[in-house]
Amino acid sequence: MIELRQLRYFLALAEHLHFGKAAASLNLAQPSLSRQISSLEEAMGCALVLRSSRAVSLTAAGRELQRNAGQVLAGLESAIRASQAVARGERGELRIAFTSMVAWTDFPRLIKAFSQAWPGVGLSLHELMPMELERSVLEGNNDVCLSFRQAGHEALRYQALHSEPLCIALPADHRLARRRDLRLDELSAEPFILVPRNTAPVLYDNIMAQCQAAGFDPQVRLYTQLQGTIVNLVAEGLGVSLVPSAMARSNLPGIRFFALADSPRIEFGISWHPDNGNPCLESFLQMMCQSAD
Repeated sequence: MIELRQLRYFLALAEHLHFGKAAASLNLAQPSLSRQISSLEEAMGCALVLRSSRAVSLTAAGRELQRNAGQVLAGLESAIRASQAVARGERGELRIAFTSMVAWTDFPRLIKAFSQAWPGVGLSLHELMPMELERSVLEGNNDVCLSFRQAGHEALRYQALHSEPLCIALPADHRLARRRDLRLDELSAEPFILVPRNTAPVLYDNIMAQCQAAGFDPQVRLYTQLQGTIVNLVAEGLGVSLVPSAMARSNLPGIRFFALADSPRIEFGISWHPDNGNPCLESFLQMMCQSAD
């Protein structure tokens, strides 16, 4: 069997055409180098070098091996370096699931920072409906998901990244929209547009608790899955809503946002499976967790 070290020894001899000089360049005893070259010739079944008392020269087979062995070793070394980079999480692919609402958080900035810090890692971003996020991680279709705090599947790990208050969203032409401040109880007779509870139970329960603390149960006209859809429907005058304050950064025409006094903070975080073996995941989690509020 031909060993890789024998090819390296042969290439050193082919470069120096002198056993003593080649052995010195390899930090190897000259007799040991001679034995390794003889062993290589025996394994290949042909002579590679012509030996004389004055000089060493390559046979035709030796010249052919010299041309090809260097490429083989260079390719192998490149493959080894690439594999080591993958093992360190410096190369590979990371699949990230998220909802559209993260466009108005720090998520785009963090994705840019990660891409700059780890240019060898390809990011595959998958925008999903909220109830699909954790399932996509559990089924192995994504490595991580970013979402509002969910009830949480027991098989997944969760790390809070960010929290923000709720705010009131009104159509810009609403009779109360010109006010500087707004109390939630002033919306008790208004039709609400909300996310359904089975989509974001923690968010839904917080909204309900706020309305009940203000003395009313909201009259829900429409349910929809995505925060972006909610604010667009509000802008069209179909109702009012309570949304995470990040949505105020959407700069959508036709809508006004008001701070909500004593609002609970809505938590946003990252979930992943602890048995995920993707080496890129650790680097991503480290950066995301360092950015946490």
